[in-house]
Amino acid sequence: MQALEQVQDKLLHLVASAPLLLVALLIVLFASWLGGFISRRMRVVKRLSSTNPYMEGLLRSTVRIVITVAGVVVALDLLNATSLVGAVLGSAGVIGLVLGFGFKDIAENYIAGVLLSIRRPFNPGDLVRIDSHEGRVVALTSRATQLMTLEGNHLQLPNALVFKSVMLNYSRNPRRRFDFSTNVAVGQSWHDA
Repeated sequence: MQALEQVQDKLLHLVASAPLLLVALLIVLFASWLGGFISRRMRVVKRLSSTNPYMEGLLRSTVRIVITVAGVVVALDLLNATSLVGAVLGSAGVIGLVLGFGFKDIAENYIAGVLLSIRRPFNPGDLVRIDSHEGRVVALTSRATQLMTLEGNHLQLPNALVFKSVMLNYSRNPRRRFDFSTNVAVGQSWHDA
């Protein structure tokens, strides 16, 4: 009997707080929409993408995530779940640490992608050699650097490998020296050749 009364009390409390739950849900949905809206309309991203095309996606997703998380925190505070807010923020650090160990390669490639987009050792279309791989840079994503080889093959290199490797950018210096060999017959003049 006592268990049934507790279930009834919980259901009554849930029904009584339903409007507040609905408002909290609307706040989270609005924050998610607002994050997407602001990230698409940021002038700083447009200016930055003209000088650094790789930072655009990173900044847009960061703004969207921060605004959505702020909406979740406001919604939890509205529901008087401040202890839950602290627990969520505390567990986020622990979960981040666990996921960091579990997804070390993914995190390493993401951080290397961020550092490559900040340092900009190459631009789209540059002809580069990374270790023994050579090709034109097509894109830099959060996980991989995409090259189009001179034979026309699509090549993806993990950002961590690109960041750690010796890189030769052929396109950076327009006045670089070209070496080529020719065959001139023995009886011919070098000058005429």
